[in-house]
Formats: sequence, structure tokens, C-alpha cells
Amino acid sequence: MTNMDDTTINKLVLLLADEMTKRIYGIHKNQDRNDLTYYADKDEDHMIGELARLMTLMNLYEDREEYEKCAAVKKHLDKVNKIVENL
Repeated sequence: MTNMDDTTINKLVLLLADEMTKRIYGIHKNQDRNDLTYYADKDEDHMIGELARLMTLMNLYEDREEYEKCAAVKKHLDKVNKIVENL
């Protein structure tokens, strides 16, 4: 049995995680992961995911009392809510 140091184990874990992600998302081996954007297969699912992201940002900004950012996020939330209502 080969003894591995923490650095080697961490590299192995990253390689395994990378390969698992590629298999899950059907990414070809020659594709650069930095150029990928993941979307849900249904518009409604994607919009609901976007709502969740925006609500998370809103909560973070409220906790930090960054109210100008909250206002900007609120505008986007309203737009996405209208889209979801029309789907």
C-alpha cells in the first residue's frame, strides 16, 4: 500500500470530483469547464432557480444592511416573478 500525503490526497479528490461533475453534466473531456454555464432543461425550472438565487442575495444584503443593493435585486426579482407568473 502506498502512503499519500495530504497534498496528494487533495489532488486526487479534486480530480475525482472533476470527473464526477463531467459525468453528471455530460461534459466532454475536451471542453473547458470555465466556459460552461449550467441551465435547467425547462424554462420554469430555470426561472425558479433564478428566484432562489435572487432571494438569497436579497437576504445577504439585508443582513449586511446594504439597502441600495437590495433595491437593485428587488427590481430583478419583480421581473423574474412576472416571467414565472406567465409560464
